[in-house]
Formats: sequence, structure tokens, C-alpha cells
Amino acid sequence: MSAALSARDLHVERRAPGGRFVLDVAHLDVNAGEVLAILGPNGAGKSTLLRILAGLEAPMRGEVERAATGPVTMVFQRPIALAGSVEHNVRVALRAQGFDPQEIERRALRALAHFGITGLAARAANGLSGGELRRLALARAFALEPAVLLLDEPFDDLDTRAQEGLSRDLRAAVAETRVAAAVVTHDLRRAVLVSDRIAVIHSGRLMQIDQRTEVLHHPVDVDVAGLVGMSNLVPMTLAEGGVAVLDGGLRIPTRSDAPAGTRVWVGIRPEHLKVDLGRGGADNEGERIGEAHVDARVTDGVISTLTLRWGSAPLTTYLVAGRGLDREIRVGDRLDLSLRPEDAHVMPRHD
Repeated sequence: MSAALSARDLHVERRAPGGRFVLDVAHLDVNAGEVLAILGPNGAGKSTLLRILAGLEAPMRGEVERAATGPVTMVFQRPIALAGSVEHNVRVALRAQGFDPQEIERRALRALAHFGITGLAARAANGLSGGELRRLALARAFALEPAVLLLDEPFDDLDTRAQEGLSRDLRAAVAETRVAAAVVTHDLRRAVLVSDRIAVIHSGRLMQIDQRTEVLHHPVDVDVAGLVGMSNLVPMTLAEGGVAVLDGGLRIPTRSDAPAGTRVWVGIRPEHLKVDLGRGGADNEGERIGEAHVDARVTDGVISTLTLRWGSAPLTTYLVAGRGLDREIRVGDRLDLSLRPEDAHVMPRHD
């Protein structure tokens, strides 16, 4: 993919409560036809980075280069509506750019259709729901046919269904128009819903940027692992053949080629850890790694979360609520655990 917008060697410093805030980004590209999710906790520097990409704030050092022709448009975290109808809100942005009436008509109708609000065109914009208002803000931005679209927490305060619908429509609009889009969010689920690539920011540093699946399954360190949902993190030591050993002798086979004696973190996504009642052996679900005690079970009616104790290590896994093993497992049970070696992600440990 071609980069529509590129940031190089960005550095920002400012005073912050409790000390000093520093943002460092060595290299970041926003590519045409994709959605880049910029993911990180509150205060990590995501919105500052977005404002720099938009040209609303200047870094102390570094530069932002725009290769694509066309405007850079930003949609803020709290979208507002002007007085008048939904369609008027889209048209007025185009009139301000000096387009002729026919072009305004074409762009406005196309943008409303992209985000499923054609039927709301005549409705007063100040009477829209939160989700409808966010759709209007996106339609207004897409009507300008930007080369780069920057979105600050576009799913904030939307329920799950509204998030899914809006992310689906946004991805379709990006694919059709080939705009380069960057979305700031603190929520992993929202990042996964909308992104092609994910950039993870932690404490003002760009820690990792890669394809969504690569970041989720191969985080660069334990800080990134925690941010992208790899919540099972076990301190271990490698033995011969890439086998990781926990104090007490429990073992996990891995694909690591690091030398024996290397101290590592083994990261396991909860969905990759398989459980069974007295199965023993290994099968296509992976290799058996021992027994665990069920410490807790919590369900929301869709997914049940099991908190396990494997030797000295706490682990978490998921079951589909009300089906299969979920109907049988109780707190206090002992379960067989299994894991595929390729799902045991090895990261450096420096303690």
C-alpha cells in the first residue's frame, strides 16, 4: 500500500500533572485504502499524535509528510450538529468549499448513503441520537472526499450493536473511496472491529505497528501484550528444544529458538487455552500442559470467563456460555489444560 501520510521522528514534550509528558514516534504511515487504529490507554499520547497528523499541533522535532492530494479531515471526539436538517449539515460543509450545486448534490447523497442516514436527510440534526450524530459527522467528513481522515474516538459512548454497525460502514466507505483513515481508541475491541493495522502507544512511545493479527498474536513485549488482550503472562525459563519451564516443573512447548536458560515471558491469549475434564493426552486442540484448579467462573450470558490456577500461575480462558463444558464445570474442579506450541508467544524478560 502507498502511504498517504507519513510521520518521521516526532518528538513532543510538555508539562503534565505529576511530571512531564513526552511523545516519541519514530515512524508511522497512514496508507490509502486502510484503517489504522491507534490504540493505547488514556494519557498515552494518542490524541496528541492525531492532532499533529492533522496539522493542528506542531511537534518540537520531526515532520509529517503528505503524499496524497486532497484534504486532511479530522472528526473530533464530540461531534456537533449545526441548526437545520441532516442534509443541510452535509451540504453546508461543501458550500464552504465553493462546489457548484450539482457537485454538492452528488457528494451529499453519496455520503449520506455511505453511513445509512439517507432516510434522515430531512430530520433536524439537533434531534439525532448519539449514534446518528456520529454517522452524520462521518458523512460530513466523507463528503469532502479527503485524502486522509483522522477520527478521535469515533465509537465513544455507543453500545455494542451501534459500534459494530458503524465500524462495518466505515470500513466499507474506506474500501470504496480509498481514503487513508486513522482512528484513535483506548478500547481493544473497537480497534479490532475497525482496523487493518494497529499502532500501539504506551507512555508516549510507539511500541509496535503492524497488521492487526500480528499485533494481537505477537506483541513485542509484556506492556503491549496486556494492551492487546494477551492477558495470560507467565514468567518461565527456556529449556532445550524451546520448552518453557515454570518453577515447580510445569512445562509449555513453544516455537522459540532462544538458548536454554533464557528467562522469558510466555504469553497466551485466553481463547487459545483449551480446557477439558479429565481428557488427558493431546489432540488437535494442542498438547497437554497439566492440570489447573478453577478459582472462579463469571458469565455474561454469552461468554463464560474461567479464572484458573496452574501451579503458581493465574490463567484465564473462555467458554461459550450455556454450551458443552460450560454446563459441567464448577468452581473447585480440576481441569486438563492444552495448548498448541504456536500459540505460546515468547517475549524477553529482564527481571
